[in-house]
Amino acid sequence: MLARYARAARATLQRQLASSSTADMRRPELWYPKARLSRRKIVYHGGPTNSGKTYHALEALKRADPAKGGGVYAGPLRLLALEVYERMNRAGVYCSLATGQERRDVPFATHNSCTIEMVALRPRWDVAVVDEIQLLGDAHRGHSWTRALL
Repeated sequence: MLARYARAARATLQRQLASSSTADMRRPELWYPKARLSRRKIVYHGGPTNSGKTYHALEALKRADPAKGGGVYAGPLRLLALEVYERMNRAGVYCSLATGQERRDVPFATHNSCTIEMVALRPRWDVAVVDEIQLLGDAHRGHSWTRALL
């Protein structure tokens, strides 16, 4: 009976260890190994408030090639995502919206505007704008920026 209990305990421990390694948030440098192998160009726009950082990033987003996956805007607030969604569609760039409260799917959309937690990781984007990247260091939401960047 003791041997049977030991086998069951060992199996349970192995399952727990396997599941905990997939949910381990301590080593972000090990997340998304396939994505990390791809060649990407990361551009950081730094500067004071109202210096045009987001404006220039959104201009690059508008020019994203739909044949290479289009573009995505990921921001910290629902209202920012909504503003970018409206701006892109007014400019003639088909853009969908995804936030925690709302989803607007535009037929044949080549771009997506979303809150950082809702950014889709599966498609390969030509241009991805990760707004307010300094929130990467935030204790409560920083993991979402890390996830989007990696």
